[in-house]
Amino acid sequence: MFGEFFIFEIAIVLFAGFFHGIVGFGFPMIATPLFVLFLDLKLAVLYTLFPTLITNIVSLKKANSFTDIWREFWPLILSVMVGSIIGTHLLVVYYNHYYKLIVAAAMLLYLNKERLRLSLTHAVTKQRGVVTVVMGFLSGLVGGMANIMSPVLIMLILELKLDKKHAIGVMSFCFIANKTLQVLIFGYHGSFTVENSTLIAFFVVISLIGFWIGTKIHERINEKLYTMILNRLLWVISFYLIFSTFYM
Repeated sequence: MFGEFFIFEIAIVLFAGFFHGIVGFGFPMIATPLFVLFLDLKLAVLYTLFPTLITNIVSLKKANSFTDIWREFWPLILSVMVGSIIGTHLLVVYYNHYYKLIVAAAMLLYLNKERLRLSLTHAVTKQRGVVTVVMGFLSGLVGGMANIMSPVLIMLILELKLDKKHAIGVMSFCFIANKTLQVLIFGYHGSFTVENSTLIAFFVVISLIGFWIGTKIHERINEKLYTMILNRLLWVISFYLIFSTFYM
């Protein structure tokens, strides 16, 4: 159970929980690419399933209602679920080494969302419902295959002009739907063992500690500097993942 990278795994989960506590989302966006540096993507997703699920449940319950979010955003959540089923099935049954490129692409999209000036404003104005469903499906598909659905969801949420409370609530609910389905699909294919389940349970505890620390100090931390450092780290990791996919 305690492999050679155990200390690094603890540090990753703690750091991802800490980030999630500060900004209200993003556990898998931090944990997945760091895990993929020394694990295959399928195992990285497996290790982050329950920590992501639990931290998002806590995030949602802190300031939102499950019922209210579902009532207002059920088309988005359902489309995320459909995409998640397809994406997770591809990851578990047809896993490919090149799926790491999807992780890198999702991270680069997140890092360049302002530079690219991708806008859905016109489409949302004309066909809000259709765009919501399409973007929800894409985020679920990417989330199922690469465990990082934040970039696509953030693009949609910015166009929907949700306040911070509802934005975090919607993202948390979508992550909960995505992770619940992933747990069921991984479980159906026999991915959980006594050994890795014990390790995952330990990671849940560590992620909650990091989350708690993040929520306690988020008002005192220089979030701009923290985000800048984190973004630079993600740049390095994304290029490393691309390089390692082809040359390692």
